[in-house]
Amino acid sequence: MPAPNPDGITIEKRPNGWGVLVDTFMLAGRTQRMQRAKRILRNLAADGWSCRGCGGPVPEYRRADARYCCEGCRKRDARSRRKVRKAQPGA
Repeated sequence: MPAPNPDGITIEKRPNGWGVLVDTFMLAGRTQRMQRAKRILRNLAADGWSCRGCGGPVPEYRRADARYCCEGCRKRDARSRRKVRKAQPGA
């Protein structure tokens, strides 16, 4: 699946919260961009859309359901989860 268009959505920090601006066109993916913007806004409101691995911000060009800022953070987190699972007694 191709990555989302990085120029289609702009994220802004505002004094009273977050703002997500969407570039919409007549018939080209308007519904999908609006849904992606809503999901990003939910992520920002919940935890600032931060990486579960390193705690840094997730770049806006990543998918709206992304939990990690890069592939490396995702792999490091998966390795650490496997180590914890092996260390537990009875596993």
